[in-house]
Amino acid sequence: MRIPRPAADETARSRTVEFRDYLKERCRERGISLHRLALLCDLNQIYFYQAVNKNKENPPPWVLRRAAPHLGVPYVELLMAAGYLRDSDLAEWQDHQRRGGRVAAMAGADPGGPGD
Repeated sequence: MRIPRPAADETARSRTVEFRDYLKERCRERGISLHRLALLCDLNQIYFYQAVNKNKENPPPWVLRRAAPHLGVPYVELLMAAGYLRDSDLAEWQDHQRRGGRVAAMAGADPGGPGD
């Protein structure tokens, strides 16, 4: 039997409420409603409404990717606001890039890959 940890549940709920407020504020700044944002992102309005207002978790990253340009914020900022990325994640990635990480090394590679 799995026993839920109240502290983790409480933190997730708090983060969801904070993100919901963040998202609504970005919409207000752009002069659009959540309904309009859903239309701009080519999302089902009911799905988007439930993802923002009813779910216990924040909208998934693919939804945030669609929303970022319409909200005038970088995709990474939405990922951070939704709790998918932390400052430490970005710092780790930047450190990896400075050391010539795999993504940087592959930047000049053919995107089709070998044999395509």
